[in-house]
Amino acid sequence: MGNKHIFSKIKKYISKLLKSKLLMVIALLLVFLTMLYVYIRPIDSKIKNDSKEIVAYIDGEKLRFNEVEKRAEETFYIDKNNTIENLGSDTYKKELIKYVVYEDILYRKAKEENIHVTKQEIEDTYCSVEKFITSKFNLDDAEFKNKYADDKNKLVKSMRKSIKAYKYLDEKTRVSDSEARAYYDAHKDKFREGVYRDIFISTVDSSGKKLSKEEIDDAENRANEIYRKLEEGCKFEDLEDEYSEDIEGTIPGGLGDLEMSFTDQKLRNKISTLKVGECIEKPLRSAYGYHIIKRVGTEEEPFDKVKEEIKSMLSYKKQIKLIESLMKEYNVEIKDKYK
Repeated sequence: MGNKHIFSKIKKYISKLLKSKLLMVIALLLVFLTMLYVYIRPIDSKIKNDSKEIVAYIDGEKLRFNEVEKRAEETFYIDKNNTIENLGSDTYKKELIKYVVYEDILYRKAKEENIHVTKQEIEDTYCSVEKFITSKFNLDDAEFKNKYADDKNKLVKSMRKSIKAYKYLDEKTRVSDSEARAYYDAHKDKFREGVYRDIFISTVDSSGKKLSKEEIDDAENRANEIYRKLEEGCKFEDLEDEYSEDIEGTIPGGLGDLEMSFTDQKLRNKISTLKVGECIEKPLRSAYGYHIIKRVGTEEEPFDKVKEEIKSMLSYKKQIKLIESLMKEYNVEIKDKYK
């Protein structure tokens, strides 16, 4: 059923949600960002004709597509035609079906385990939704209430199921610091990065503005001349001390720290394969100047730097496992063409 894609569109929000205690419904609103509208437009004939089609079974209960759309509309105010145009009708149906099925089985399990949603959690979620929509569409409070929440109780009621479902998901897939630390210790090779030295020749002024063409050409010639000296046997460190500039073009005498902290990812990729002691094969141009780079070592990224990334990844894996388990427990059967 394509389990590796479960929640793939929202996984990047998970760690932020866990840390901030916001609920997953906010992430889902972000996922459907282009779908949020004040009204439901008429839908195309293909979707209309399929609206009563049975698309899944949950514990033997039939789930029809019109039920799927109704439940999604209550949360997302979906503009169907615009969404179908962007995603295609097949993808539109698959995404909505998966969302509703996953939420349904999470909600069922949450009820079984007596997960309680407080009034404050509901109010906080409502306020977060209001803040998201008003900022996204530049609405004031009155416009929001008129267009989206003329009946706050109805909106809150439609939220309650989602809040309970994703509160259960949050609690069951939360990753502790100790779990993250254990993963970090067992996979140190994944958290190593190169240490580099950089002979840098600037092509911008102190404000970041490009120098003249003549000055840039001169910078390129100087970088090539320095590289020629390196090829002739001059020590990298001596050349760095003598020629490497700071961002204003002055020579501080051996920067030590790679200027790559403000250059692009493509350039970083070019140096990532260097072995310790190796230099780049020629001066590299970035938006800020020319770089002659040497890898001088390898160091581990500190745990605190990568902790949230690890927790997000482990939480995502737990979510996949949990959903797979609940799909079996509740005998979920999604029609093949919608998997």
